[in-house]
Amino acid sequence: MSYIVLARKYRPQTFEEIYAQEHITQILQNALNTQRIAHAYLFTGPRGVGKTSMARILAKSVNCMTGPTSTPCNECHICREITSGTATDVIEIDGASNTGVEDIRELQRELLYAPSQSKYKIYIIDEVHMLSKSAFNALLKTLEEPPENVIFIFATTEPQKVIATIISRCLRFDFKRIPVEDIVARLEEITTAEHIITDRESLYIIAQKADGSLRDALSLMDQVLSYCQSSITENDVRTVFGLLPTQVYCTMIHNITAQDSAGLITLINELIGKGSDIQELINGLLVFLRDLTLIKLGIKPSEVNPDNLELYQQTADLISDNNLMYMMTLLIQTKLDIKTSSNPILILEVTMIKLSRMSMMDDIARLVTELERLQLGAQTRVTEPQTSAVQPQPPREHKHAPSHPPVHDTPGSDAARDLLLPFSEASFTQIMPKLTDRMAKHSRLTATNLKECTIAGFSANTVEMRTSSHTGFNTLTQNQQLIDETASSFFTAPIKLRFIYDAPVQEQAATPAPLSPEQIIDNNPHIKQLVEELGFKVVDE
Repeated sequence: MSYIVLARKYRPQTFEEIYAQEHITQILQNALNTQRIAHAYLFTGPRGVGKTSMARILAKSVNCMTGPTSTPCNECHICREITSGTATDVIEIDGASNTGVEDIRELQRELLYAPSQSKYKIYIIDEVHMLSKSAFNALLKTLEEPPENVIFIFATTEPQKVIATIISRCLRFDFKRIPVEDIVARLEEITTAEHIITDRESLYIIAQKADGSLRDALSLMDQVLSYCQSSITENDVRTVFGLLPTQVYCTMIHNITAQDSAGLITLINELIGKGSDIQELINGLLVFLRDLTLIKLGIKPSEVNPDNLELYQQTADLISDNNLMYMMTLLIQTKLDIKTSSNPILILEVTMIKLSRMSMMDDIARLVTELERLQLGAQTRVTEPQTSAVQPQPPREHKHAPSHPPVHDTPGSDAARDLLLPFSEASFTQIMPKLTDRMAKHSRLTATNLKECTIAGFSANTVEMRTSSHTGFNTLTQNQQLIDETASSFFTAPIKLRFIYDAPVQEQAATPAPLSPEQIIDNNPHIKQLVEELGFKVVDE
């Protein structure tokens, strides 16, 4: 077979060629330079980040004719055999196909034989987490004390499935996902070597699609090359993977902020009519909103091409942080609803209409609070005694209502103060149910104890409250500040509640005076008869 896929053709052959794993390559190179070679290694991490390649490079480093060395020559026959996978002393085992105890016993029998031509016999077990528990246990003793010329290298994507006794006998190295910029840099090197014409935006799309896996990125590049041949454009890449241009998501945001429901629904139907998948459409919009959120937080998303940052910034300025979070929350819920719906297009259309009408929604909690204050203010004006003569009011001018919506007053404005009540015995009695309801949102126990209190008296700005529960008294005094602040929010001036503990009077039952011996005998005929017959004399001690 003449053609070799890019993932195999450009597999790393030295430590320097492994991208974004410097925290591991530096340790291994230092260990090789100082001859501190361990007998067992465990490589963990996501797929396609270089675990098996690192294992082969380590095998070449210890068995190279010039080694052990941190820079294998890749020229001697041992290095070439390891690269091609034909080395007799480097055995690669698939953990998923050799899961039983018999496979481990066969391996243990092979350990008795010395390496045929190399310094070390190296076993690379890929996907080691697939071994059964009994196979792991059979490997324990051998792994703890292997022959001097044997090295084990385990690789796995699920380290949590490897038993702790195996992990404790290995040097563990955790590989990380490869950043988008590093994947783009590697793709640029490969496209240059392959004489492929491309642009950075295309490489960024492939790198994002790879999700941190360089092997996946090279496989995606092979797929794109099969479609585009030797010249890759952004439109070709999006066509191959069914991705929408960034400008489409920008148009969606413009329609949403402009409250253009009709334009938004028309755009959605056009995309679906051209074959766009609904789930992919939502996923793409979620990723776009996530990038906008990071930009508004002052963070540059590594997945975004620097050439497009200005477009992202302009779109982010159109929408607030709260609206971004609301949109993402609604889209996530829509994804879940679509999975179980027989009409996913309808659900998506309803979601888009909701997004385009976000400005019509308001903070429900704030509206409820204002309604409560208006209601209390109206009740106070009705029930408050009139202490002064009614003065005739001059006629007011009737002005036309403003065409624009009213602006909500801030708590410090005159209009907001008109909603607050003047402190009095009557007004405090009226707000008590509201006060307990407000406190219940913070602590039901505090609200219950407050409701059981009785009003004992009033002073300038203080209300005395009595309670007969010692536990309730402690709870109320511990939350004194919160109670005072909540109660003050109803009045034009701050007030304070002072709690008094009234210990309940313990009614003691009257204890009868003790009876004398004579009274006891007189009250009991049987005892009296016995005393008389026997001639006993009663003595009071």
